[in-house]
Amino acid sequence: MYVLAILTILLSAADHWTTYLCLRGPVAGWHVAEANPLAQWLFDSFGLVPGLLIDSGVTLGAIAFLLSTTQVPKLAKGLFFGLVIVGTSVAVYNNWVAIHALGLSPLGSA
Repeated sequence: MYVLAILTILLSAADHWTTYLCLRGPVAGWHVAEANPLAQWLFDSFGLVPGLLIDSGVTLGAIAFLLSTTQVPKLAKGLFFGLVIVGTSVAVYNNWVAIHALGLSPLGSA
């Protein structure tokens, strides 16, 4: 279970970094938008960086809860982590494609 949790954390960090790169500022000739309505609400309500930090905190809290609780069966935990891993992998891939299409640096430099 810990391997799935670590993979979830790493993919979440990659998602947040690539989201930041795509949304941190306007790119001439492009309209870039967040596809996740909940994340977009966080960004609209709190700003991009605070929204990403809130999302990171909630993600880490959920992972800590799942790893520590005995109330959720292991199968359910594994399925949850698996779904999050697949969904987050798709988001990271889409962001990566956007970063290259927009001509942005994956390291965050201008």
